[in-house]
Amino acid sequence: MMEMLFEGRKQSEIARELGRDKGTISRELKRNSSLEYKKYLSHRAHERADKRRSKASQRDRLRDEDVRRYLKEKLILGWSPELIAGRIKTEYPGSSVSHEAIYQYIYNSKTPDREELIKCLVRAHRKRKKKEIGRKQKRTKIPDRVSIEERPESVETRKEIGHWEGDSVVSRKSKEALNSLAERKSRLVFITKLPRKGAKETRDAVIRRLKDLPEHARRTLTLDNGTENTRHKEITEAIGTR
Repeated sequence: MMEMLFEGRKQSEIARELGRDKGTISRELKRNSSLEYKKYLSHRAHERADKRRSKASQRDRLRDEDVRRYLKEKLILGWSPELIAGRIKTEYPGSSVSHEAIYQYIYNSKTPDREELIKCLVRAHRKRKKKEIGRKQKRTKIPDRVSIEERPESVETRKEIGHWEGDSVVSRKSKEALNSLAERKSRLVFITKLPRKGAKETRDAVIRRLKDLPEHARRTLTLDNGTENTRHKEITEAIGTR
């Protein structure tokens, strides 16, 4: 549409070209044109539309004055948002406020006494921290690890056999694990069941699977970073790969 406007075409022509009503084109120009320069630029119009849509979806939290007063009183007494959300249904029948809505109200920049309310929380973080999904896992750097970026170009082309990739399949519900080795050109896959998901078990499985293959069938080996503490150098030396 911007190009057609620059060409000096009328709104009715643009509407026919785009298969839209003339009123739709007119509203778009009024809403998203620059007020200062009276020009319509597509990228600026998109930004204005996104900003307006985002603002429209933001609802005021806790609009009931009695609920807000009750919230402040209980926070000062040391109540948590979770406890307040549970009790408010009894104190104000017909009202239902989630603890998440209370947190959003407290941390909203437009909330009166925002700083005071934050200090009433148990942790009292000045900025609300996002919840982490899942548990944190400490990543251990593999000794003598070779970056995947340093692999020969021939590995990526899949024109010759002998380039292997190793991965681990683990479960939180079992000590046992699976080790998989896939050859990139032939797509041959070796899967080995491990008694436990340990570095020694992984190392032994990889060596046992690859050491008896012809030399041209074991050129390089790439192991996943999830195989903690697996000694990549020790394995490659044992089976004669890079």
